[in-house]
Amino acid sequence: MKIIFNGLPVVYPMSGVGQYTLQLGRALEALLGNEKIFWFGTNLSNCGHNYSANNGPDSLNRLQYGLRKNLRKMPGLNTLVHHWRNHQFQSSIRKIKPSLYHETKYVPFNFEIGPTLITIYDLSFFRYPEWHPADRVRHLEKYFLKRLSQAEAIITISEFSKKEISNLLNIDPAHIHVTYPGVDPSFSPEGKRMEGFPPRYILFLGNLEPRKNLIGLLNAYRSLPRNLREKYPLVIAGANAWHTREFKKAVDSFRERERPILTGYVTQSKLPDLYRGASLFVYPSFYEGFGLPVLEAMATGIPVIASNSTSLPEVVADAGVLVNPLDIDAWKEEMLRLLEDEKARDRMSEKGLARAKLFSWEKCARETLTIYEKCLEGKEAT
Repeated sequence: MKIIFNGLPVVYPMSGVGQYTLQLGRALEALLGNEKIFWFGTNLSNCGHNYSANNGPDSLNRLQYGLRKNLRKMPGLNTLVHHWRNHQFQSSIRKIKPSLYHETKYVPFNFEIGPTLITIYDLSFFRYPEWHPADRVRHLEKYFLKRLSQAEAIITISEFSKKEISNLLNIDPAHIHVTYPGVDPSFSPEGKRMEGFPPRYILFLGNLEPRKNLIGLLNAYRSLPRNLREKYPLVIAGANAWHTREFKKAVDSFRERERPILTGYVTQSKLPDLYRGASLFVYPSFYEGFGLPVLEAMATGIPVIASNSTSLPEVVADAGVLVNPLDIDAWKEEMLRLLEDEKARDRMSEKGLARAKLFSWEKCARETLTIYEKCLEGKEAT
């Protein structure tokens, strides 16, 4: 078995898709050996590089991100890049001759010598296109739906996303397989805290984009009593993604002393430290395919308040508080209750730690490998 694995999402700044790709690829390498997993597009030679011994994106990726950010508004750029990458991909498969192709970035390249698997994380671009860059939506609408037919199987990361994919794309649920992501062992209560940060704070972590409901979070935080806001500053960590103008206006409307702390992108190696310093983790997202930061917070022992919608109840279960993302008063009341009740936070911390132990990248990789084997068996039988 030779697997060609799309490593293109493993770039700076690392998103949830990039984290899934990196961690699953590493776990598959641990099961199969480095010689069986071929990463496409993760270095200038286009294939063969692996991330099993490092933390993923490096300084070259940061330079590439700066270029991508400046070119993002160019119409049709996603399509041009995909055609260029497809040419590189064809060159790679001629050299490697893989038996199976796992696409981790929605739109697969052309692959005719074996089965293709696609991981679909969520369909937010399909349900709520206004939340995404217009060029990205056009690219996915044009190519994603057209290329789905070449997939032997679809992998997704929650039962919620499986239902979305089946219902919105009219795909037989038997062809959709749920493999829950895991959490890296570095996310644990033991260890140092982030230097230079307040002694306690409320934390949100994720890309800054409309579906994260950050304006709702700011409104809920603003309604807390002043003494609590002074004691527990709001820290919002994550890379600027898109459509952030209204969010930035809302941040600027705070008085300077009470203004939320925007950290920007935090590297993977620093994330556990950032979580450990938090007294409370909040995740008011409107729409998620899974919600990896919620799992990371629980694994670090931080009490969690998350939205009661989409995939998040699957992740949190009874180990945190689930709140309607549209109910600002309910968010305020739950934050107030937990910030004033240390024993309740401690109980929730213990529940979260136990819940997080149910998720692992090794388990995700073993379940993924089983899907690979079934697809290869089916291909041989035809």
